[in-house]
Amino acid sequence: MSFYCKNLETTIFNYHKNMPIEPDELFIISGYLGPTEVFNLNNLPFTRMTVIAGMYPKGVNKGLYNALENAQKGNKRLTVRYSNIEVHSKIYIWKRNGKIREVLMGSANFSNNGLRTDYRESLADISTNDISRLEDYCEFVLQNSTEDPTITEAKKNNVTTSQSYKLATNIEAVEKLAQESDTYELPLFTVRREQPFVPEKSGLNWGLSNGHVAPGDAYIAIPKSLINVAPNFFSKFDPSYKVPDGKKKRLSDPIELIWDDGVIMEASAEGKQAVGSNIYPKQLTSFSSKNKQELGGISKKSILGRYLRKRLGVSLNKLITLEDLKKYGRTTVSISKISDGVYYIDFSTN
Repeated sequence: MSFYCKNLETTIFNYHKNMPIEPDELFIISGYLGPTEVFNLNNLPFTRMTVIAGMYPKGVNKGLYNALENAQKGNKRLTVRYSNIEVHSKIYIWKRNGKIREVLMGSANFSNNGLRTDYRESLADISTNDISRLEDYCEFVLQNSTEDPTITEAKKNNVTTSQSYKLATNIEAVEKLAQESDTYELPLFTVRREQPFVPEKSGLNWGLSNGHVAPGDAYIAIPKSLINVAPNFFSKFDPSYKVPDGKKKRLSDPIELIWDDGVIMEASAEGKQAVGSNIYPKQLTSFSSKNKQELGGISKKSILGRYLRKRLGVSLNKLITLEDLKKYGRTTVSISKISDGVYYIDFSTN
C-alpha cells in the first residue's frame, strides 16, 4: 500500500502517468468541492470524468453551482453531480473500459483547501483484488445523485441590502453583524481619529508601499469582530504545529474565492492575529499555483489588486481613496462561506 500526505494535488493529477495500463476514465466522490480543481480537470486526457459532490443534499450555493456549471461547459467530458444524501467520502478512481484499475481513498476533499496543505489530509491506495463492494458503493452514490440540485443563496445580514450600508464609513456600523446571518461585511477602509480613509500603503494600496511588494499587490483585512461573532468562519491556526522535519507550518490557508461576476480566484487566508487565546488569519490575498513567468510576470498577490482596480476603474499605480470607493458605489465586500476553504464574495452595486 502507498500512503500520501504531501503534494496531494500533484499526486491526483499525475497518478495516471505511472499506471501500466493507461486509464480512460476518472470517477471522484468528494464531500466538498472547490471550483479551481474542477476546472483543472480539463487538463487531463480522460474521455470521461465524473465528480459527485456529497455534502450538498440540502442545496448548493448559487455561486458554487454556477462556477461548476461553467467548468462543465468548458469541458464536455466532465459531469458534475450532487448527492441527495450526505456522503462524506473522498474516493478517487481511475478506470479503463469501465473496469476499476486504481483507487485512492482518504480524507482529502477535491478542493484547494483539501489538496494543498501538506500533512493535514492524506490518501492511500487500496487493493483492487476485491473491488465489488466499492463498485456497489459507488453505484449507490451515483444512483442517489442528481445534476439538478436545489440552489441556495446565503442568508443576508438584514442591513446589507441598503445602499447606504454598502457606503458605510463607520466601522461600528459595518460590525453590526446579525448572528443569524451567513453573510458578513469586510470593510475596505479604516478609521483614524474618527476619520474614515483607505490606507495609503496597505490594504488595497499595499503595492504602493516601500516593502517587499509588487505593483497591484493588495489584501482585504479580516476584522476581529467577524471572528468574535463567527469563530468558525475562517479556520484558526495551530502555531505549535510542526511537520515531521521539524519546520513550523506556515501561517496561511489555501482558499478559493467565487466573486459575484463569476471570477474564480485562488487565494490565501494569511498573516496572524490573536483573538482570545487563538490565532486566526488577519487578511485575504490572492494566490496562484502558477509561477511568475506563467502569470505573465505579475505578482501572485497582485491578482486581487488588479481585479479590484479594474472593477473600480482605477489605474494600477493610482492611490485608491475613499472617494473612489464611494464613486464605485460601496466601501465593503460581502463574504459568505460555502464550505471550508471556499467563499462567495459580492462586490456588486446592484
